[in-house]
Amino acid sequence: MVIDLTKNNSIAAIKNIDEDLALSYYSKLGLDHSSPSQDQLLLGDWIVRYCFYTQEDRRNLQGSYRMSAGVSIGRASQKYVSKYMYDAEKKILNEKKDLDTIIKEELTEYDKYVVADEEDKIQKEDTKNYLADMIKLTCKALADLKLGDEVASERYCTHKFKELVLAKIGRIDYEQMDTSVSGTKPKLVELKTKHRSKRKSDTKQGYSWIKGYLPKNPDMNHVRQCAFYWYATKKTPHLLYVNQDSYNVFTPDTCELLTPEYMEFLVQQDLITAKIRQNLVYLCKGNPYEMAKLVPPPDFSGFMWKNISQEHVRKAASLWDNV
Repeated sequence: MVIDLTKNNSIAAIKNIDEDLALSYYSKLGLDHSSPSQDQLLLGDWIVRYCFYTQEDRRNLQGSYRMSAGVSIGRASQKYVSKYMYDAEKKILNEKKDLDTIIKEELTEYDKYVVADEEDKIQKEDTKNYLADMIKLTCKALADLKLGDEVASERYCTHKFKELVLAKIGRIDYEQMDTSVSGTKPKLVELKTKHRSKRKSDTKQGYSWIKGYLPKNPDMNHVRQCAFYWYATKKTPHLLYVNQDSYNVFTPDTCELLTPEYMEFLVQQDLITAKIRQNLVYLCKGNPYEMAKLVPPPDFSGFMWKNISQEHVRKAASLWDNV
């Protein structure tokens, strides 16, 4: 049962906020929009990554084989399925190629990923063994969803909430553009990939592999992404999970978390989070050191910082030196 907590729960902006002044504070931080991926970060992590780190710092953060593989699977399947690709606001007619050619090109791109250490190298090499299969399986899943011929990928999805000075922007993985295909509302699809990982064992190698599991229930962060896309487009969300040999899809018909009622609730909750961040930026005049005095630091031993260089971790931790 979904409990609707949005009724009688209006959200008002800060009283007497000077929007131009607030925008100037965001400008000092190099921010001109928010995004679903920003919303997923805990407040301390968000302050580090988007208020303290520069854009160059963020680009230099070490990725992982999972991230690189996920990008390859998404990009290859988009090239095969989509009629249109978006580059920012520019709509580009996709030059269709056969799937084998696309996979060959994508494996070349995947090879360019620079590993963080020996562990990451082992994982990268193992993932490459089944990357082509995951691309093919993703394409099959998208075909089963019957999106039609008019599919677009990477289109900017934008909404400006009246309570916030910055617009929120996301990019949709796959989007049905022909509204007559399904007979109902057009669909949007968010893709998440699940990869094998190592675990210690008594084997000669000292480890064995665990297949990436397909969740019985979707990750709430992924649902929140879909909620924003639904809110901004009113298209029916489909959350697709793919591992090396199977896939599952969550829809409003099969998952209560993707119903309009619950997604409306999530959008309102994320709006509260965004408003609190806006309050913090405004009250601290865009100064991350002042913001750090009011918020606990991130868990630098946690998952979010697992593949980050010690240089970047030390820089992040220094933000709390004078609390």
